[in-house]
Order: sequence, then C-alpha cells, then structure tokens
Amino acid sequence: AVVIGASIAGLLAARVLSGHFERVTVLEKDALPGPDAARRSVPQGNHIHVIWSGGAGAIERLLPGLWDEMQARGAIAFDNSRDMCWFHRGVWKLRTATGLVMHSQSRPLLEHRIRERVLALGNVQLLSEATVIGPLATGDGQRIGGVTVRMGGDDAPSLDIAAELVVDASGRGSRTPAWLEAQGFAPPRESRVGIDLKYASRLYEIPAHAQRDWQVMAIYGGPPDARRAGVIFPIEGNRWIVTLSGCLGDHPGGDEQGFLDFARGLDRPDLYEAIRGARPLSPIAVYGFAHEVRRHYEALDRLPGGLVVIGDALCAFNPLYGQGVTVCALEAEALDRCLRARGTDGPLDVDFAQRYFRQASAVVGDAWLVATATDLLFPQAQ
Repeated sequence: AVVIGASIAGLLAARVLSGHFERVTVLEKDALPGPDAARRSVPQGNHIHVIWSGGAGAIERLLPGLWDEMQARGAIAFDNSRDMCWFHRGVWKLRTATGLVMHSQSRPLLEHRIRERVLALGNVQLLSEATVIGPLATGDGQRIGGVTVRMGGDDAPSLDIAAELVVDASGRGSRTPAWLEAQGFAPPRESRVGIDLKYASRLYEIPAHAQRDWQVMAIYGGPPDARRAGVIFPIEGNRWIVTLSGCLGDHPGGDEQGFLDFARGLDRPDLYEAIRGARPLSPIAVYGFAHEVRRHYEALDRLPGGLVVIGDALCAFNPLYGQGVTVCALEAEALDRCLRARGTDGPLDVDFAQRYFRQASAVVGDAWLVATATDLLFPQAQ
C-alpha cells in the first residue's frame, strides 16, 4: 500500500494498513522536521491542536500507550468541563466533572511522536521530499495500481511505485478530483461554506504566581453578531498557546499591539487580563482559512478500485471547532473495519472504495453538521 502525505491522517492510515499489507510506503513532499517545528506545508502547525475524547480514544486504540508517552513529554490532559472556564453567548458555562478527557499539546510534538511510533512498525517506510506526480492506472482503466513519484527537485527522475491500495492523505489541496477526471471518472460534488476565518497564535510562559482555578480558558461570542473568539490552552514546556480568531472581516492583528487590542475586544476581559503580563515566547503566527469544504465521494456511482481518500483531502473543517484530528482518527478506524470485513487476503475488489467512503461519510457527516450549522447562523456566511 502507498500513502500520499505524512500528515497525522496519513500516519494513522499507515498504521492501519500495516496490519493488512506486506509493505506500506508513505510519501511526503516535505523534508521532515524534529518535534519542535511544523512541517512546511502545515501552516496550521503553529496553532492550537486539542484532541477531543472521541479522537483520543481512536488514536489510543491504534497506538496503545501514546497518551501516556505524550504526557511524559509534557502534554496536558484535562476534563473538558471541570478544568475549562468557558464564556459563551453571554454566560459562563457550568463547570462539572464529565470524565471526558481532552489532550492539549503542540502539533509538532504530536505529529512527531505518532510518526516515531508508526515508523517503528517493521513494514512501514517513509520517503521524504517525494512528490507524487499522479496515479498509475491499470490497463483497463478500472483500477489504480500505484503512483508515479519524483524524488527531489523538479529535475529529478520519476519512478513508479506499485501498490494494491493508494490512500490520499495529502490535505485540502488533494489532486484526486483532477486525477479522477483525467481517468474518465466523475469528480466528487463539493459542499463549501465560506466563513473567511483568520486566527493568530502566540506562545507564552505560564505565569508562576497567577491565581486561577482553570487550566483552559475559552471566550466565544455567538452568531449573528459576535465574530471573535479567544482561547488559552496549556502545552508542553510550561507554556500557554493563545489563539485569537475572527471571521467575516473581523480578524486579529499579527503585530503585538493588534494582538492585544483584539484580545481586549473579546466579550469578556478575562483572557486579556491573563496574558497582558505574561512573557511571550514566540512571534505571532497568523493563518487564514477562507472556507470549509466537503467532497462527497460517497455519492459517486463509479470509482476506480485501489484508491481512497482520508483527512482534509476528504473534508476540511473550520479549525475553530478543533475537529480535524479527531475525524481523521475515526476515518482511519473506518478504513480498518472495511479491510477487516473483506474476509480474504486476495486483491481488493472494485467496490471496496465505495464501502469505505460510505463509512467515512457517517463519521464526517456529524462533525460537518456541528460546524456548518453554527457557521451558517452568520448571515454573511456563503
């Protein structure tokens, strides 16, 4: 099997595939950084990444012991109600113990540790700085039998890698729709919601003597009028990651004063008061997100065998709701269920992709409804 992209979605897919295929090759276009830096093609890598309890459970099933390892490296686990003070739509939410544990850490640390665990499997290899040029169709055009890849720069020679299954985990810029058209198949219909979101994040040292009864703070407005939000999450290294977000033209500034002024303008002053005396540890990272997009592969009547899609290549959510990693972990489990249900070690049948996309659609659908139902309460959303 071949996986396009060493994203978290791609790595979790590789973990699943390792149990069903003799060899799994992960192809990543970037050079791979260490645990303290985001990959070049992950602009959201410098921003907050929390894992909801459902995603954490799926990842733990795929990689047992991962969260203990993450906490040993400084990541934070917390009860998502008891330990979070959350102001939303004019009131502080009731805080009570739920038993639902969330995990907070930097994206580079999480991705690096997942990558270490997956590459420790005996039959998974990762090729970095490998650009996938396109799929290899079989003679009858009804199956994808691998990919053509270029190792190195634009002038490097290409080579073909044969595979029984290709998993596209290349992100929202996925070229699979264009590849399908080029092979004579219809591309998937897309649903889009334009929300014009921008957010800015900065790392701070956690103040040593601050009096607080929370680990996490969230200040959210509410549609149709309040377009701003701000959160503080603890991560490894005794640090806060502070993320300010705004949509539909009300955006945080990327400079010192603009960042603080935006925080002061939230519905409550508490977040501003928490950070105004804290020591900054990083520049301000800014990221823009024009629209969320869902590709409806499950609605296609005809698909080539041997090709499936996972993660943001399937559905890219509004990152404000923190659903991306959780959804891709649940999609990886859906892929595992479909492979286990085959009941044979022979080649994948041509309908395998449709069965997977139906299961993945059930995972995506609930999360998509949560995100878009809220975003569409803004009359300016497209």
